[in-house]
Amino acid sequence: MYGYVSRPMTLRFLFLSLLALSWSLTGLAASEPQLTDHLRSKLVAAETAAQPGRTLDIGLLFEHDEHWHTYWVNPGDSGLKTEVELTLPEGVSASGIQWPAPQRFLLGELVNFGYDGRTLLPMQLTISADYAASTLPIAVSARWLICEHECIPGKADYRFELPVANSAEPDSRWAEDFAKARARQPQSMDIAANISEQAGNTLQMTLNGADLPENLSDWTLFPVAEELIAYGPLPHWQPAGQGWQTALTRSDYYQRLPETSDWLLVQGDRALRFTATASSAEAANAIGASQAVAVTDESKPTLFLALGLALLGGLILNLMPCVFPVLSLKAMAAVRSADNRAALRHHGLWYTAGVVVSFVAVAGLLLVLRAGGEQLGWGFQMQSPWFVALMALLLFALGLSFSGVWEFGGRFAGVGQGLTEGHGAKPAFFTGVLAVVVASPCTAPFMGTALGFAISQPPVWALSVFVALGLGLALPMLLLGFVPALARLLPKPGAWMTRFRQVLAFPLYLTVVWLLWVYGEQTSALSMAWLLAALTALAFGLWLWNQRHMMQSSGSKRFSAALSLLALIGAVALPLSSAEQAVPAAQPSNQAWSAERLSELTARGEPVLVNMTAAWCLTCLANERVALRDELVQSLIAERGIHYLKGDWTRYDADITQYLEQFGRNGVPLYVYYPRGGGEPQVLPQLLTPDLLLTTLAEGGQPPKPAP
Repeated sequence: MYGYVSRPMTLRFLFLSLLALSWSLTGLAASEPQLTDHLRSKLVAAETAAQPGRTLDIGLLFEHDEHWHTYWVNPGDSGLKTEVELTLPEGVSASGIQWPAPQRFLLGELVNFGYDGRTLLPMQLTISADYAASTLPIAVSARWLICEHECIPGKADYRFELPVANSAEPDSRWAEDFAKARARQPQSMDIAANISEQAGNTLQMTLNGADLPENLSDWTLFPVAEELIAYGPLPHWQPAGQGWQTALTRSDYYQRLPETSDWLLVQGDRALRFTATASSAEAANAIGASQAVAVTDESKPTLFLALGLALLGGLILNLMPCVFPVLSLKAMAAVRSADNRAALRHHGLWYTAGVVVSFVAVAGLLLVLRAGGEQLGWGFQMQSPWFVALMALLLFALGLSFSGVWEFGGRFAGVGQGLTEGHGAKPAFFTGVLAVVVASPCTAPFMGTALGFAISQPPVWALSVFVALGLGLALPMLLLGFVPALARLLPKPGAWMTRFRQVLAFPLYLTVVWLLWVYGEQTSALSMAWLLAALTALAFGLWLWNQRHMMQSSGSKRFSAALSLLALIGAVALPLSSAEQAVPAAQPSNQAWSAERLSELTARGEPVLVNMTAAWCLTCLANERVALRDELVQSLIAERGIHYLKGDWTRYDADITQYLEQFGRNGVPLYVYYPRGGGEPQVLPQLLTPDLLLTTLAEGGQPPKPAP
């Protein structure tokens, strides 16, 4: 009969219609999945329908194979960001990818930024209020690069339609993915951020504002723009006024600093976004100086503490091995004046003047060079092979004078035969100068904290710390002149002084041997041989000069004088013309330090012991011999799997200087331990013992409280 439909057929038709309607409302909220190399992807929508006059969140849902990743807007050292092209009907507009906070991937020496696992890259559509179509067709073409140890380009096209309705429900299938993407969206911070170019390959960033986290040490910095900074070294933030400051290494492809640049700070799923404004180096230094003044104005004892530490460090410096040769010069002058308190005071005051003036001069030069952007620290002059060679020649000449090969004369530093006769101001002054020059490689206990503070302060305060350091070094000689009881302990002058003077030549020769070794470490064995030849020429020239008074004819005297002068010129010219850069030799017991290697190890949570040293630093060498090379310490390092990174500051290295500054130091030695599993690095004292290292490096052990 016409129009008749059986009841079973009617029920079956209604069921299939409802099922099709259900599919139309949910199944169309995503494209068909695309399977490409090591990636499953699809285009999804957050809601089941599009609403005119509202926004709609959509996104590319990537499911990476294990160990594979795609890239952020800034891919890092290599890679390509994911790109999309949307095709939408009239009346609908779209944002680009709203990039979630990225992850950091280490691939050998390369650092990449991107995503792995299951990741949604969200986008937002804006639908006009007068959109009248019944469906919203969405088409997206995407291109990406997916990498593990190899990289594979990928692309796919996605398309689906959503019904247009006055209301919509969240699509539960993708709700968690959109929630995670929203949680990882960077939140803007209202802070003052400045970035400036420094000399060499360094940028300096300063952040100030109430929105900053309390501690930036566990936040990762990401630049949005490419080719600004090197990605390997992780920044080490230091407090600066009411904010934070760090040094950043420029990228190898760096060209110029843009007026503004966007950056992210990421900690877990939380991301903060800020914009840094470019400023000149002078302005940045002025900001840093004003912040330093603000801090110290609120905490006056900080300066006083630094002055006290500098005074104590200078006093202890008299006992350091690098100052011992000058002790012989001071001892000779003091013994000659032992029975004349006025002469002792006279000598002590002029010696103090020489020490203090020299410290101020070295500090002033250091501050001027640093203001010009040079990355320099205490003992920087010993990083020059030329300076080391000249020091060896000078001390060798002093030793020969003490041995009687030639007479140095009353006009030269420290020998000063006329001290008791009122003619000792110049020798005493230059003995102080020589004491500072030879003391420059050493850092006594307490000096590191004082000098690190000084370098970060305005010039007047910085110089005052160096004055206190000089007063500490000169204090023994001052006390001899102004404390009668100490002066009475000195022996009387006599014939024994000649033998004593000859004995004191041998510490000078040993110091020359040490300087020869330093010079060889800085240059090469061939260059060290040329310096030995220069020392021989110096000995010959000085000996010949001293023989002139025994020659009868004036012609012989003139010839010997000319030959002596030629030998002395050759002695100076040989090392200056033959110095060549040494090629570091590999050492099986440690690894060479680099910021990239340290970042790689700490990112994996590996334990690391960093040793910043120099061949000319006797304190460093003593620590290595006494503590770091101890059999129990070496066994513990191997047993615990601790990575021992050794940074060599024998010659100038801007990266090491920057690392020292991160811990408030500007000289070596510096020892830092990074515990297993992360955590704050632990700065060890400047004088090490095996027990100290064993306690620090033991798993879960805590080090004794470091000395300042």
